Amino acid sequence: MEKNADVIVAKCAGFCPGVKRAIDRVLELEADGKKPVYTIGPLIHNKQVTDMLAAKQITAIDTPDHASDKSGVLVIRAHGITPDFQKQIQSYGMEVVDATCPLVKHAQNIIEQFASQGYHTVIVGEGDHAEVIGLMGYTHGKGTVVSGPEEAEKLPYFDKVNVVSQTTQKESVFYATAETIQKRAGVCQISNTICQPTKDRQKETIEQAQHADLVIVVGGKHSANTTRLALLCKGLAPSVQHVETEAELNEDLIKQSPRIFITAGASTPDWVIERVAARVKQLRAQPNEGETNEY
Repeated sequence: MEKNADVIVAKCAGFCPGVKRAIDRVLELEADGKKPVYTIGPLIHNKQVTDMLAAKQITAIDTPDHASDKSGVLVIRAHGITPDFQKQIQSYGMEVVDATCPLVKHAQNIIEQFASQGYHTVIVGEGDHAEVIGLMGYTHGKGTVVSGPEEAEKLPYFDKVNVVSQTTQKESVFYATAETIQKRAGVCQISNTICQPTKDRQKETIEQAQHADLVIVVGGKHSANTTRLALLCKGLAPSVQHVETEAELNEDLIKQSPRIFITAGASTPDWVIERVAARVKQLRAQPNEGETNEY
């Protein structure tokens, strides 16, 4: 059998619609050329993309004060920000483009809806992640972040609580956490705010990874959804490698693994995935020591 017949690239790998929308928007602004473009924080957690944006003079800054040209345009990244920070930016006098992912906006709106009714909000996610920091701003000061059911066990009793999720959370972790909180609350609203692209990506990964000898996860080492995808795979496949580029591939492991599944995080561009897949196929086309190149 042709060795590369057993190399499968995930259909759901790569940019999610929210990330693609944000990147397309800043590239349109840069191409327009009328104003310098600044993003509030790195647009996405992928070094190859942020390097590409920097080469186009699209600059990541923490606050509007750091913009060297006040005639420029400020872009709110896909992760979103707190409403207070958004008001601060809007009042600064610079043009503002909101590239918050619509599905993150949906989570913000759900939090706001129940917080205004007196519900405490519990967010299942990573407390230091940009998206979660933004979500916490909608809790009316009554919010808590937990990473999973173990931390949820330590929470106090709530009269009314709304359990939501970071949009890229693992669904099984979210529901296990929500179940734990439900046992210690009078009224528990469970709002599954995990985005559909994440659900589709996780579903495909589970289906494919359990039949693979090696899973290669492509994406930024600082990307929460990509590292979570790699952790998911470690419970399903004998070998898992998380790489940012094809230069990090384990060549021996690739040659020794009969079936390989390649997937990628939501912030990984197609061209990076394609280069990894091409390198994997190139390595597998090379005969092993002692073999001829005939099949």
